[in-house]
Amino acid sequence: MIDYSSLGRPPRRRRGRAVIAAVAAVLVLGGLAVVALGHLGSGVAATKPSHHQETQPAPIHQAGKLTLGACVDPTASIVSSFAVAIRRDLAQAVAGLAPAPGRLPTNTVSGGGPVTQPQAGVDLTVREVTTNSYSSVLGRYTTTVTVPPVPGLAYPRPSPSARDYLQRLRAWSAGYAAVATARQAARKAAAPGAAAIARMHLDRAGWSGISACVSALLTTVPPGGRHSYLLASDLQQNVAPQLIGSFHGAPMVIIQTCDTGNVAFCQGLLRRFTRWMHQLHVGPITAVRPELAATAIRQWIRTGEVTP
Repeated sequence: MIDYSSLGRPPRRRRGRAVIAAVAAVLVLGGLAVVALGHLGSGVAATKPSHHQETQPAPIHQAGKLTLGACVDPTASIVSSFAVAIRRDLAQAVAGLAPAPGRLPTNTVSGGGPVTQPQAGVDLTVREVTTNSYSSVLGRYTTTVTVPPVPGLAYPRPSPSARDYLQRLRAWSAGYAAVATARQAARKAAAPGAAAIARMHLDRAGWSGISACVSALLTTVPPGGRHSYLLASDLQQNVAPQLIGSFHGAPMVIIQTCDTGNVAFCQGLLRRFTRWMHQLHVGPITAVRPELAATAIRQWIRTGEVTP
């Protein structure tokens, strides 16, 4: 017989545990790989958006704001029709800010480009030149008008064949509604604003405190928006100049009447008044003859500028 006791104890069987450990390691590494691939996949998706995630063009073009100030000189050194005509031109220009009535179009004749252009909002203060033009109690001689801005409809209604048609249509419809509402608000504000200017009092009995009227505008017009100023006068200042405030580089339009017909005299008045305005840091000054006042005022109300 064989004596097995002399061979000692047989070795332990460790293979089962080793296999289990190896399998566990594979599972752990596999899980980490899946997580890593998941993060990598999400990164790729974020850097390459589908067409459905592309940014849609804005359906409206926003409009800015103009802050305008005007002085009208009705004093006796000027023919009475001058101030009346300027008042009428201002009223008609404000009335012209009312968008055309009727339904806002959805398309253009060519089928492309903006359907309507934006129109800046207007905050207009009109003061009258008189003896005490800088006074803070000239309620009778001051009129303020506000017409809200109107954004433009940037492009026509999307075609049903367009990519992401429903998404584009929703955005365009919201823009269309916003433009239509703004047009209605501007229309409602323009008519009473024009009427208020048309009935503005004109007093021929006062003296010509012209620079004081401009200074009053500079210190009372509201902040914000793009500022521009207009003066309609013969520039025959017959009281001491009063200079306060600052244009901060804003432009000025001067509609100068020259009733005497004396070029040297009227140009001398313009040069003197221009020097005063430069002390108040005025920007570009554009001089306009009264015969061109209606066109100039219409452009000024809409843009804050006048083409020389």
